[in-house]
Amino acid sequence: METLQGLLDEIVAEAERKVEKELSGPGGTIKALFYNLLMPLVLNFQTEIESYHFIFLRGGSILLQPGLHKDPDVIVRGEHAELLYLLRNRDAARFKHDERTEKIRITPCSFKGSQAVMKLRDLFL
Repeated sequence: METLQGLLDEIVAEAERKVEKELSGPGGTIKALFYNLLMPLVLNFQTEIESYHFIFLRGGSILLQPGLHKDPDVIVRGEHAELLYLLRNRDAARFKHDERTEKIRITPCSFKGSQAVMKLRDLFL
């Protein structure tokens, strides 16, 4: 059975590249200021089989750790097979459908989590 960890490791590398590009591009200084004000940001990622958490740090680096963080800013829950499919295929239409039908749930748990949800969707899809 395929695990989430390999796909999540790929997402960490991709997200770090995207954050670095955005923070070093036009208006990067202002974006970096805002970004660093929100960080650290913790994202719990949970299925019925596996759980991990991302910690988005100041400066753009991201840690992936096994298990759930006790104080997340955002929680992503879903069916294991469905989350694997979405992460592997980046199918935005299916992602929206799965949210509507509650196959996956994204729950902001803090003010900065609610601010970050849209940006996180951009990073993952």
